[in-house]
Amino acid sequence: MTVQSEGPLHLSLEESIPFLTILTIIGVTSIATNLLIVGIICKNSRHRKIQDLFTLHSSLVDLLTASIVVPFWILSAIHSQIYFVGDIYCKVSATMSFVELVAPVMFLMLVATSRHCSIVDRKAFPRIFSDSKSRLMVVFVWLVSILISIPPHFAWPVSPEIHCLPDLITNSWYTTAVLAFCLLLPLSAAFYTHIHAIFIFQPERMKTANDSTKRRCERYALRGCERTTQKAFFSILIIHTVCWAPYTCVALAQAMTDDGKMFYLGNVPVHFIALVVGLTGTSLKGVVSCFEVPHLKELIKKQFGCAEQVENDHEENEENASQEV
Repeated sequence: MTVQSEGPLHLSLEESIPFLTILTIIGVTSIATNLLIVGIICKNSRHRKIQDLFTLHSSLVDLLTASIVVPFWILSAIHSQIYFVGDIYCKVSATMSFVELVAPVMFLMLVATSRHCSIVDRKAFPRIFSDSKSRLMVVFVWLVSILISIPPHFAWPVSPEIHCLPDLITNSWYTTAVLAFCLLLPLSAAFYTHIHAIFIFQPERMKTANDSTKRRCERYALRGCERTTQKAFFSILIIHTVCWAPYTCVALAQAMTDDGKMFYLGNVPVHFIALVVGLTGTSLKGVVSCFEVPHLKELIKKQFGCAEQVENDHEENEENASQEV
């Protein structure tokens, strides 16, 4: 039975146009870049690194979010009355938004820790991040992300003000546990490993270390392309953190208020504005992955035939230089 329910937004045409424009740009950019990343990594699966497996699923989360959540809010901004099939689309959108908040953090943490382990202890790396164990980690992240997004739909009644939004307000114990163990803990681990690999584990920083640490650093410290890759993943982690910080802050601020009323900026819920900022991260992360991660960048160039042209131009320049000499 099709139930007609009120949409979560009540915006006039003038108020909805800026959000429609922003959401459309986010959706198109995110779908294009993340679909390209997923396709490139799947096509080159035989030569795939362990970090590519985690990158693949992080991009897959962004792709699903852009394909499900962004159209939902575009429809909500267009009209205040939307036909939901038993509110299923609303719940799926809220669930996918919640998964987008926590799952990429855990996948990016796995990228950082796998690269960190390959630097610090190369003998232990094949044991810890074997193919089977890495796939098990991916399944675990998906299961945890989906399971923790289910309670707001069934365990307690959700306030109408946060209908179709990730619920970080209704149950303070649930919110505290989710943010502590599924957001802050993986974020802290990822930030530490990135900072250690990029800035600390470098020969110029190891002058006071013992001889074995110094030798290991001189041999395995990230340099050149590998260090650029690490910086790119660090940038992606920062983008995700910055984009979702407004939503978590607004949710926590509302949870601490006594009356529990929704914050508004004019007629627009602040929660919705913060969610749009969070969704922006799906497109920004895709763009950075395509243009800043060296090996993905090279694979994309090869896919579109740009790498061969660059190599030919380089060879021609070398021949011209030798002829001039």
